[in-house]
This record gives sequence, C-alpha cells and structure tokens, in this order.
Amino acid sequence: MKKALSFLVVLLCAFALCAQSVVESSSQTDELKIVSLAPNVTEMVYALGSGSQLVGRTDYCNWPQEALSVRSIGTLWDPDMETVLALNADVAIASSIVDPSFIESLNKAGVKAYQFYEEDSFDGTYTLIEEVAAVIGKEKEAQTIIESMKARVAAVQEKTSKVEKKKSMVYMVGYGEWGDYAATGDTYLDGVIKAAGGINAAEEGTAWSISKELLIKADPDVILISGYEGMDEKATIADFISTAPYNQLTASKTGNIFVVDSDSTQRQGVRTADTVEQFAKILYPELF
Repeated sequence: MKKALSFLVVLLCAFALCAQSVVESSSQTDELKIVSLAPNVTEMVYALGSGSQLVGRTDYCNWPQEALSVRSIGTLWDPDMETVLALNADVAIASSIVDPSFIESLNKAGVKAYQFYEEDSFDGTYTLIEEVAAVIGKEKEAQTIIESMKARVAAVQEKTSKVEKKKSMVYMVGYGEWGDYAATGDTYLDGVIKAAGGINAAEEGTAWSISKELLIKADPDVILISGYEGMDEKATIADFISTAPYNQLTASKTGNIFVVDSDSTQRQGVRTADTVEQFAKILYPELF
C-alpha cells in the first residue's frame, strides 16, 4: 500500500520546534514580502488577507487555488535557500517539517524567519493562527477568524451534547505493510474528534502510531481513512475492508468507513473548524 504524501509529512513532524519571537511593529507589514514554508501557513496567509504579499510557497501549498500561481521554493523538507533569497523576501514562516537550521540560516541571511509548532493540541490551532497573524500584522483579522471558528465548533458541540451514547472513531492516516498510523491522543486531531462529539479509539496510541491489537480491541464505530494517491474513494475502502486484520472490524462489516481529504483534515489552521463539522456530520448525520 502506498502511503499518501501528506502522511509522510506527518511522520517528519517528530522533532520539536520552538516559536521564534514575532515582529514587534506592524506599521510596515502591508509591504512585507512573505514566503510560506508550509501549506497550513499559506492557507492562513490568504485567510488573513495577505495573499497578495506571498512571493514564495512550497510545492505542496495547493490551497487556495490562487497559491498555485506563486513561485515554489521547493519541498517542505528541502526548501531552496537561493530561491528564497532571490525573492527578496522580508519574512519566512514555517509551522513544521523544515529543519531549524534552515530557519537559522535565513535569519543570518537577513530574512526574518519564524517557526511555529502547535500540533499537539486542538486549542493550539487558535494560537498558531495568532502567531502567524502577529508576524504579518493581521491580529484583528486573526481574532475575527478565531471567533468565527469557535462559534462554529460551539454550535457542533451544542448539537452533539444531546447524544446519549457517543460513537467511537479512529482516523487512520496510514495502514498496511509499513505499519498502522492514526490520530492518537497526543495529536491535535484527537481534540478535533472530541470537539465533533466522538470518542477517539486511538487515544492510547502515541506519536501517530497504533498497534493492530489496539485497533482490534477498540473496534471503533466509525473509521476514517486518508485518501491515497492513485486510488479513488471506492478503491481505498475496498482495499481496507479486504485486508486482514482490518476486515475483522465491525465498521468494515457495516460499511461505516469514510475517506477524507488529508489536505484539509491534517493541516492545522483556518480549515480546522471545517474538519470538526465534517467529522460530526459523519458521526451523527441525523443531527445535521
């Protein structure tokens, strides 16, 4: 089974990243030339209203559509220093993946580079948006976005609070010959599942890893699977439910398996409230 590229990105997030100090003055931020070193950062830059200032992005920054017209500076894990410097960027922002030494090199070269990492908690999503906004002088816009997201999440929680028996869910980001990986209890997606009114069946796992034994024991009511390159939704589900031991799971037998877009679900940021709503509708369609 080939693993989706987005999942490979998740595995590369194992090292801890520290937040750099942010720009103190926002008086010149309308003129900033911005380079994004992560897809979720690119999404935040556009959502905050600074998309026109983006001069560089990674190969995998594919949303919103307008980002594709911005020059690429390379891959997430191997951005090209010369390309970034040629863009005369004022700031570069990363959330994860990029080697901290690259951030240090950019700062030495005169580009103010920042790296923020909040992927271990759901509430960290709001912090991440605030951190990126502070760099580009969009604090007010960030609060508007965050307030809207919190209101949407609260609306979901109000609906699911009426459910007497909560359903369990596992979000598989990878499975098969290379091992089994899911949104475990130490990931921000654990908070997304709980915000959607679900019970995370992979909560006992760590660092995106879950054993087959734990998966079989948990036997979740609902299974989500990341989409795979070269396989449509029907083929992905068919592959999962025909492979041992996944074919033993109740969800495989009842058809409660759903394929989700890993780009939107695994990118912590402005689309996280969308993911909460999506998960809740999958878990409790009768409420929506």
